[in-house]
This record gives sequence, structure tokens and C-alpha cells, in this order.
Amino acid sequence: MREPKQFIFTNKDYATLTRMVSQCPRTNTPFVSLLRRKLAQAHVVRSSEVPVDVVTMNSRVTFQVDNHAPDTRVVIPDETDSLVGLTLPITTTTGMALLGMSEKQSMELAGLGRQSRTLTVIGVAYQPEAMGGVRLDVPQGPISARRQGRPFLHLVHSSDEDPESNPVHLHR
Repeated sequence: MREPKQFIFTNKDYATLTRMVSQCPRTNTPFVSLLRRKLAQAHVVRSSEVPVDVVTMNSRVTFQVDNHAPDTRVVIPDETDSLVGLTLPITTTTGMALLGMSEKQSMELAGLGRQSRTLTVIGVAYQPEAMGGVRLDVPQGPISARRQGRPFLHLVHSSDEDPESNPVHLHR
């Protein structure tokens, strides 16, 4: 029996997940199981057809886990550009779960050695497809800036030294 289509993905997001599953080991971790479930229940659409309330890559989403306080993050492809408290890579279970979900949609997440958690999408504050592909200007870390050839700040300071003798340097 086929599973109902519960998750909406753009062609690009679906291709990213397909690539991820092909690179996953054949283990049955909660993350790999979730990834396979997402692909099995995927409804794939063109970027121009994705509803504005669906979490896509680079969307800013407010969500809640169980009865904890809501959190707002930007869902991103990988952790190399991750900023603590601002972004959530799809390489995490929560990031993967959010991708393709719609506002007010909930799902159960299995955990390693823990009881399941309920994840609920409260709202999608920004979605690049709804803005015609305009990317949200999320602050990028030095790894991303270096990769793109942009200037970045590099803090060179040790708590054992006088801060005046070790200023912040701008790298190009």
C-alpha cells in the first residue's frame, strides 16, 4: 500500500534529499528512516507552484517541539553555513523533519533511546519561492564568506593577551 503524499518539495529540494539518501549508509537510524519516509511521502512541484505556507530550503520557519517554547530558524542545506540559534541544517533530524511540512502540520519524530517527540510548524515567515527566488540575507560564517571570496571578519584575540595588541582583522 502506498503512503499518502504528506510533504511538498520543490524539484531542487527533492533532488537534494535523493542525493542524501544515496549517500547514506544502509543503517536504520532515526535520521535515515525519516529521510526515506520523507521521500516515500513526497509530492514534488515546480518552485513556482509550491504553496507559500510550505517549508522549503532557506525558509524561515517557526516551529514547536512538544510543549516547549516555539523557535524560529532558517532551514539550510548543510551545517557548514550553520549559525547557532539562527539556522537549522537539514542534516539534523529536526531540520529534515521541517523540510516539506506545511503550516499547522505536525509529525511524530522517533529518537535514539528516547520517546518520540511531536514537531509542529507554527508558521513560515519567509519562503524564497514566494519571493520569486530572492534569498533571505542570513548572516554567513567565515567558511561561507571565504568560499564565496567575500571579505570576512576574523577575530584574533586571546583572553590572556591585551585586546589592544591583538585587533580584529578584515580578510579579503
